[in-house]
Amino acid sequence: MKKILLFVPIILFLASCSSTSPKKAKEQGESKVLLQRFLSKSRFLDNGSSVRVFLSIDIDRTFTLAEASKDFVIAYNLYPDYNAKQNSLSQGNVSINSENASQEGGLLTVWFDIPKPKDLLTGLALTEIKDLRTGNKIFNDCFLRFQSGKVGDYFMFYDKTGKTPLARNYFTVQDTVVLKSLSDKQQTFKVFKYRYDFEAAISPMSTTPRAASKSLFVDSSFTVTSNKPFVLKSDALYYFTRDTTESYGIGMVVADKRFPKMTRPEKLVRPLIYVSTNAETSDLYNSKDPKRSLDNYWLNIMQGNQGTAKRTIKSYYQRVEQANRLFTTYKEGWKTDKGMVYIVMGDPTRITRTKDKEVWTYTRNSQYSEVNFTFTRRANQFADDHYELQRYAEYQSIWFPTVEQWRNGDKI
Repeated sequence: MKKILLFVPIILFLASCSSTSPKKAKEQGESKVLLQRFLSKSRFLDNGSSVRVFLSIDIDRTFTLAEASKDFVIAYNLYPDYNAKQNSLSQGNVSINSENASQEGGLLTVWFDIPKPKDLLTGLALTEIKDLRTGNKIFNDCFLRFQSGKVGDYFMFYDKTGKTPLARNYFTVQDTVVLKSLSDKQQTFKVFKYRYDFEAAISPMSTTPRAASKSLFVDSSFTVTSNKPFVLKSDALYYFTRDTTESYGIGMVVADKRFPKMTRPEKLVRPLIYVSTNAETSDLYNSKDPKRSLDNYWLNIMQGNQGTAKRTIKSYYQRVEQANRLFTTYKEGWKTDKGMVYIVMGDPTRITRTKDKEVWTYTRNSQYSEVNFTFTRRANQFADDHYELQRYAEYQSIWFPTVEQWRNGDKI
């Protein structure tokens, strides 16, 4: 296959990564949390003498809250940190009811309080989630700050009623939301809006030095008051801050009404950069008729086999949608490093997490016995969960054959 397009990214406020072998990511003394699939995400808010954990579980079936209360058993343990999981500070079971849970499509969000321990600045909430219907069991780890100056540890977005928490980084145009804290403290926020089309992630094999960070320019600004609903009138990157001198605020991506799905041809062509040649990407991105170019693209790489093309298209864009749902930070999830790897490689066999690192392990493939993709958490003023992939030229022997499987219609 021709060389895949490698292009220069726009990186925001990130430091460079240290390098280790992609097939030997284990480190001595590293304590890890093992997960099997992307089924949950979590965050927390300060609640005075406790912290409130918001646990979002992606359930691959339709359900009601009454059914979820019967199907799921949730329990947590609080530990001092990732390296001390033998020393539980507290534990508890989490019930599911209308008072502490909400449903949004196939997403179940449950919230519960954990008392703050004395004399600790941070901790780790490790939550076990059992699905009694399927027999599956997963763990979610949430790093907690018991004393913090970050505004995002105190405020988050709720629906227009101010009652249902929206524990995610993306919203859609014309959504009405409320920014509030658990104490209902009234706070004025300055909101900056950036209209910027961020680039997709660069190739995992690109080891050349990163380009210098480019500045973002404010498109407009306004103020909002906590506890009062406001409308997100246009798509952009929004940044909320109490004080312009704060290093970290609260960021959100506001996209079109279809997001996290992508349905418009001019947008559907963009994620194809991960499985396309330079020439194909240029044609798709510059086409005056994106619908025709998109159809021709799939039929050409599938050699006219419409059935295979339809199945591959469905599979590919399901991954794009899931990447948007799971990995959106200051840009759409499909553009992030995690989104890129997820779209091309799929669910990892195993995920190993520490405080500032994730290692995705893929095994049992004809192209390799085991390969690791290591993501390092990087400081970012817009998002607390921004990760950057450690890149290696050695990925080429794994990445290109996997891309070729997509192009042959074998990744369904």
